[in-house]
Amino acid sequence: MNRNMKRAGFVVGAFGSFILGVVPVLAAEGSLSGEIKLSGSAPELKKIEVTKDQEVCGKDRMPETLLLSKSKGVANAVVIIKDVKGKKLDVPAKNLEFTQKECRFVPHVLTIPVGAAIDILNKDPITHNIHTFPIENAPINKAQPKSLPKITSPKFEVPEIIKVQCDIHRGLMSAWFVVADNPYTAVTDADGRFKIAAIPDGTYKVEIWHELLMKQTKEITIKGGQEAKLDVALEAKK
Repeated sequence: MNRNMKRAGFVVGAFGSFILGVVPVLAAEGSLSGEIKLSGSAPELKKIEVTKDQEVCGKDRMPETLLLSKSKGVANAVVIIKDVKGKKLDVPAKNLEFTQKECRFVPHVLTIPVGAAIDILNKDPITHNIHTFPIENAPINKAQPKSLPKITSPKFEVPEIIKVQCDIHRGLMSAWFVVADNPYTAVTDADGRFKIAAIPDGTYKVEIWHELLMKQTKEITIKGGQEAKLDVALEAKK
């Protein structure tokens, strides 16, 4: 047998072994979806009277701390699946943006991967102040005039939920950072709905958090790569 035939035989043999060999079975991945609603009466929220920079901020505004749909769906609730041994949450190639516009923080709740930094933007013609209150991560407390339209934060290294406020417009401007170490975290939309995909089969604890409502922990099971449902009613903090 000449060299060419030997090479051809090797290629065919190797390919045949691949076809006839045992192909590894990929673990099934399912999803979790549901709706977070308010149980009982909503806490009374008072209109905020604006005392500074009314030409940009307006004269008054209802707080954004509890936003409800007509069916009492809760916006900006955070749903976290705990201890999932699945995919890692990749740091984005481009920094996420956190914007100050018309004296609001946008978005009101921002999910940040561990190891990522964010760009804090001031799109108002006035000075704001970005002030965070972490327990584990590096704090930020910096004035941001219109001449400084972008500040880049330090990297967020530890999972936690962090309060954010503008000290200049305290009471009017607040938000939250959710520092996450896996992709199994979601923030509910304006109707209180959420969906988390690509969850490995298993039984998990799910934590539901909202800034004004009582935190709950539920248990879910993902099986056979199917979609599980989780609807939760949160009560106001007492």
